Amino acid sequence: MQADSKKTKLVLFLIVFSDMMGFSLLFPLFPKTITHFLYSGNDPIFLLIHRWAQWLGEGGDPKFTLVLFGGILGSLYSLLQFVSAPIWGKLSDRYGRKKILSLTTIGAVFGYILWLFSSQFWLFVLSRVITGCMGGNISVASAAMADHTDEKSRAAGMGLIGAGIGLGFVTGPLLGGISSTWTFLDSYFQSGYLVIFPASALLAVVVALLNYLFIQVYLPESQPKNRNGEMIHPFLAMRRLESKHLIRICLLNLLFLTSFSGFEFVLNFHLSELFGFPPKQIGFTFLFIGIIIIFVQGGLLRKISGKVKEKKIVFYGIVSVFVGLCLLVSMPNVALYFVALFFMAFGAALVNPGLSSFASLQSRAEEQGLALGLFRSFGSLARGLSPILFSILFFQKGPQFTYSVSLVLLLFFWILLLSTKEKETKA
Repeated sequence: MQADSKKTKLVLFLIVFSDMMGFSLLFPLFPKTITHFLYSGNDPIFLLIHRWAQWLGEGGDPKFTLVLFGGILGSLYSLLQFVSAPIWGKLSDRYGRKKILSLTTIGAVFGYILWLFSSQFWLFVLSRVITGCMGGNISVASAAMADHTDEKSRAAGMGLIGAGIGLGFVTGPLLGGISSTWTFLDSYFQSGYLVIFPASALLAVVVALLNYLFIQVYLPESQPKNRNGEMIHPFLAMRRLESKHLIRICLLNLLFLTSFSGFEFVLNFHLSELFGFPPKQIGFTFLFIGIIIIFVQGGLLRKISGKVKEKKIVFYGIVSVFVGLCLLVSMPNVALYFVALFFMAFGAALVNPGLSSFASLQSRAEEQGLALGLFRSFGSLARGLSPILFSILFFQKGPQFTYSVSLVLLLFFWILLLSTKEKETKA
C-alpha cells in the first residue's frame, strides 16, 4: 500500500507538472501575440481595450498597452479559475478525482485546439476562457494528494504538488520560447488559418493529450461516489463548513498571492527598465526563481514535514518574502537584486504548500475537494486582481511604490496569520 501511495503521489506530481507546462507555454509569446492582434485587425473588443489602455497610460508609452492586455488576459484566466476551482473540487468529492481530472483535461485539449485556430482575437479570448475554466482542476489534484497523505505527511504532499506547479511554470515558458522558432506551420498562419506561433499552440495540444492519457492509464480513483448533498456553488455553502478557520486560511491565501503574484507580474518589466535585461536574461531570471522553489518544495519540505507545524512553516516563509521585498524597495544593484529574489522565492516555496496543508487539515476527509477548491479559488481571485492592479501601479507610481504595496499586504497577512488557530494533529 505504501508503494502504491508513493506511485500515486508521483503520478499526481507529473499530472500537475504537465498541466502547468501546457498552460505556461503561452507566457513568452504574449507580447508578440498581442502586438500581432494590435496591428493586424480591427476587432472591436480589442480596439476598445486598446483605447482604454491609452487613456490609463495618458496616451504615452505603448508598452503600457501590451502590459495591460497581458494583465487583462491573465486576470480573465485566473478569475475563471476562481469561479471553477470550488465547483470542480465539490464535484470530485461527489463523483471521484479521476473522473473530474479526465473531464477538465479534455476541456483543456479543446481550449488549446481553439488557440491553434485563433486567427481572430475573439477566438483567442475564447480559448483563454475555456482553458481558464478547466484550470481549476489544481484543486482536484490537491484533494487527491490529500486522499493519499496522513496529517503528518500532508505538507510534504502539498509541497510535491507545489514542486510540480513550479517545475511546469519553469519548463513551459522555455518550451514556448523554443517552439516559437519552429516554422513548419507558419504557412498556415500566413494564410490566415492558424494563430501566430502555431507550433507552440500545437505543442500545448499534444502536452494536454498526453496528460489525459496519463490520467487514464496511471491514476487510480481515490474518492468513491458520494451522491449526498446539494450541488450548489461551494461559495454559497461556506456558512455550513465545519471549520470557520478555513475561511481565514483562504483569506491568507488571497492576501499572499495578491502580493506575490503582483510582484511576479511586474518583475520582467522592472528588470528590463532597471538593468536593460533582454527577454533571454529575463527568462533565465525566472528559471533561477523556479529552481529555488523546486529545491525547497521537492526537498526541504519533505524533511521538515511532520516535524514543523504548518503555521510555523508559513510564518518562516513570510518572513523570508518580507526580507526580499524590503531589499527590492531599496532599489539594489544587480547582485543584491538576485539576493532579494532568492529570499522571495525561498519564502514563497514555504508559504504556498504550507497554506495548502493548513487548509486541508482544517477539513474533514469527505470535504477535501470542497475545502481545497475554495482555497485555490481564493488564490485564483488574487491572481485575477493582481495583474491589472499592479501593472497600473507600476506604470503610474513606479516600482518602489508597487513593492511597498506588496509589503503592506504582507503586514495584514502576518496579523491574520497570528490570529488563526491550528488544529491539533493526531498522534
